Amino acid sequence: MRPAICLLFALTTSTSFAAELVKACDVGAPLAIVRDSKIADTYIYYLQQGGKRRPVFGDPDQSRGSDVVAQCVGKNIRALVASGEFTANALQGFVITSPRGSSTPERLDFAEKNRPQWLYLSKHEIIAVVPTMGYGETSARYVAYHHAVGLSKADRADAIDQLPSTGGFEVINLKAQNRQLNAGK
Repeated sequence: MRPAICLLFALTTSTSFAAELVKACDVGAPLAIVRDSKIADTYIYYLQQGGKRRPVFGDPDQSRGSDVVAQCVGKNIRALVASGEFTANALQGFVITSPRGSSTPERLDFAEKNRPQWLYLSKHEIIAVVPTMGYGETSARYVAYHHAVGLSKADRADAIDQLPSTGGFEVINLKAQNRQLNAGK
């Protein structure tokens, strides 16, 4: 009987440490970023949708990060934007939306020396624009990451000197949104 009590205690203590919610966002479907497994100032980050939880970058080792910023933005199209210091020699992140009529969420990944400052959202495309500040692999002022809805294999990054046209897009200044979030704390 005593081994059964020890096993029961071990199971309850191992499951009592639930993942910590970082950000919840309804992008057309409820989605959340949670974290657990703290080591020093890092955690393993997960996307949680319904009862399913998966590492944000495919496996737990690639999803261990620090200094993660997550935002829920957009009025007509909602998006979850997250970036932080993961395993690359850059800030890595992603944008997830779930446009009306789409059966699966749309995801755009990026990796740069800076976080994206502008997010362009439309029914057909997601664009994350990162200022280069003179660092990186290009002398252009910005790098624009593009995702065409429904065509994940066609994602691309372009070095540009002017911001993309705003026509047909809801444009979100992520830096201003982040300042508003921090001011409310």
